[in-house]
Amino acid sequence: MAKIGIGLVGYYQFVRGYPIGPTLKEFIDAADWSDDVEIKEMNWGPIAIVQEFQAEKIEYDRFLLITAVDRGLPAGTVTCRRWVGGEIDVLDIQDRVFEAVTGIISMDNLLVIGEHFKIWPKEVITIEAQVVDTAMGDLVMSEMEIDRQRGEISIIGDNPLTEDMELLVNKLFEKINQAVTEGAQAMDLVPLGIDQLNKLTDVCHYQVDESDALENSIK
Repeated sequence: MAKIGIGLVGYYQFVRGYPIGPTLKEFIDAADWSDDVEIKEMNWGPIAIVQEFQAEKIEYDRFLLITAVDRGLPAGTVTCRRWVGGEIDVLDIQDRVFEAVTGIISMDNLLVIGEHFKIWPKEVITIEAQVVDTAMGDLVMSEMEIDRQRGEISIIGDNPLTEDMELLVNKLFEKINQAVTEGAQAMDLVPLGIDQLNKLTDVCHYQVDESDALENSIK
């Protein structure tokens, strides 16, 4: 039996303000899958996740990464991709490490950093939701920023699951279930490599010249 991991990137169980993440987690928890399926809440930075993988020494046959990510598609689009990796400059990797340690949760950064430290199995599938405001990756910060723009003060956790959100949750879970039970060979997957990743956010990055600086920075 294949060992399968499901990583919810940016999911916070104590936040229900934009309830796609928590509601989807309830669907996943209720699924009738084998004991070889493990669910991981990846609400930490990529470095901490890499260290957890290394410490647990668990070898997966297939790993799914579930998140909301902006790739310029129509809102409500669900896209399934297969991670194919690619060559990336060590300084570019260090930039993503720098961004990761600032607290930004990004599946793209996680893919690159995880690839560098060889934590991923051969079969990595991403299941991505395109939403108006990122609902899983930067769940809390997105909602708080909207409140500032509107000049409103609201309590995170009071927003109901709208009809559109419910439809999106159903679409996401359908693809997750297919990926768990049938795998990449049964899915219409879009290749996702280094060149297709989103650029880093507009923050100040510090670079050094030594090629081994990345390893030294996290020892």
